[in-house]
Amino acid sequence: MKINYKHIYLRTRQMLTHPALVWPEALKENFTFREVFHSYLFPVTIGLSAIVFLLGLIHYSPLQALGTGIINLISGTSGAWFTYLITREYLCKKLNYRTYEAMNLTVYSYTVYILFHSIGSAIGNTFIGQIFILFSFIFLKTLYTGIGQLHELPANHKNNILVITGLSTVFIPTILTQILMIVFRISAINI
Repeated sequence: MKINYKHIYLRTRQMLTHPALVWPEALKENFTFREVFHSYLFPVTIGLSAIVFLLGLIHYSPLQALGTGIINLISGTSGAWFTYLITREYLCKKLNYRTYEAMNLTVYSYTVYILFHSIGSAIGNTFIGQIFILFSFIFLKTLYTGIGQLHELPANHKNNILVITGLSTVFIPTILTQILMIVFRISAINI
């Protein structure tokens, strides 16, 4: 499967700058999680993990920096999978939406989150790192705009899916990262 890096860049930029324009098209894409994972999410996570490795060289030894890059890759991809499963459970099983809508809603908003969060975590507990962490919450705007594009979704369910997917996006990769940092005995003080 050939990866279209131009599409990855454009889709991510559009989700950041003009989510209302891109969501109608994105929610109609009928791909499997595996296809979106291989053609969009995995390349983004690999690129971010390489950045985390390079920035980790500032704080850690090369082996520990490599460990933080690998941990970022594992927690980023696994976090997206678990967030998708939780969103799918509510949106598809309870509200009868299609699975690809739940997957697109999760993956594209999740990517906006990990883009800033991974870089902010790698920079560490500095002013610039904290700014990146704060910018990661722009994914809520992207997610909210996408939820608004779901047809015939009552307001109370919009709020529920925003809370469920938003909390899953924030907490699952963070918890996975901390567990893996403990398992691999990498200091989490700078994270």
